[in-house]
Amino acid sequence: MKTRLFSDKPRLVFFIGYTLLFVLAVQAAAFVLPFVIALLFAVVMKPLFDFLRARFRFRSSFAATALTLLIFGALFAVVGFLLFLIVRQALSLMTDYRSVIVGYIRSPELLDTLRDHLLSGDLLTAVSSAAKMLFQMVPLAITFVVITFGMTVFFLHRLGDLRDRLLNRAGEYRAVLNRVFRIAYSMVRRFIRSYLILYAITFAEAAFIFYLTGVEYPLAFAFITAVADILPVLGPGTVYVPIGILLILNRNTAGGVILLLFFLLTAVLRQILEPRIVSGSVRMHPLAVLSAIYFSIVSMNIGVLFYVIGLFMAFRVLNAAGVFEKTLPHDGTKVDIS
Repeated sequence: MKTRLFSDKPRLVFFIGYTLLFVLAVQAAAFVLPFVIALLFAVVMKPLFDFLRARFRFRSSFAATALTLLIFGALFAVVGFLLFLIVRQALSLMTDYRSVIVGYIRSPELLDTLRDHLLSGDLLTAVSSAAKMLFQMVPLAITFVVITFGMTVFFLHRLGDLRDRLLNRAGEYRAVLNRVFRIAYSMVRRFIRSYLILYAITFAEAAFIFYLTGVEYPLAFAFITAVADILPVLGPGTVYVPIGILLILNRNTAGGVILLLFFLLTAVLRQILEPRIVSGSVRMHPLAVLSAIYFSIVSMNIGVLFYVIGLFMAFRVLNAAGVFEKTLPHDGTKVDIS
């Protein structure tokens, strides 16, 4: 049976539809973010979830809840430990620069500035705004975590059922939709795995150079560097540069210079490694990934990176599933996305 999902120009319709959906998703990011994160967690955790059910005969609901508790508990433990180290390091720095801090606090310029702002009401306004923001952020963060946790458990428990129900309602498009799901699931997992590899490389490099230059808590700062690697353009530089400057101010000139030079070297290597690792993992041409990175750097917006890579990935999935063909292949057709 000859079928066609799009009428006249399917690729143009796909590009316009994808762009509109992406813009809508960005506008609604504050509302859909916990659900998207929960879905990604569920996709990554699904193999381990299936293993627990098959190996230990756990019920689906129990396996989903236990696995989600384990993952979230590990994440909170790591974040809590890092916050403890950051506070401890900040107190240590304040002790080292106590005389400078006390001298600045006692300076007449600071007292005059505080008095002027207090008389004008600016200081009270700033304090009240900060307090109001804090009271808003705390319940919002708690609600965000609770919703993400609950939706992760739900997706893990019901992901297969939701997929089957959607396929049952697809009618004549059941076969091609099944291929889209299968290919997209495999590609998303490879994409996440590729960036986890990159962040692992960043962590290992940072731990080595921090240990070499004598930075306290090298593993903690290496983890922060790996998290900062998500940021466009600067990335690990948001950690390397301030620590390098602090080392120079602390009279560890050699360590600070080595750290800054290492940052420049890793920035160059990252531009070489990232297209190769990502393109190899998700079967995209390195130029496509390099273009996405370039557009993100030029626009200073990480959203552009996700838009371009998502565009290539979605097109590759639909093209491999035969969506753009005039005659859709039957379910038994082999699909090659290499």
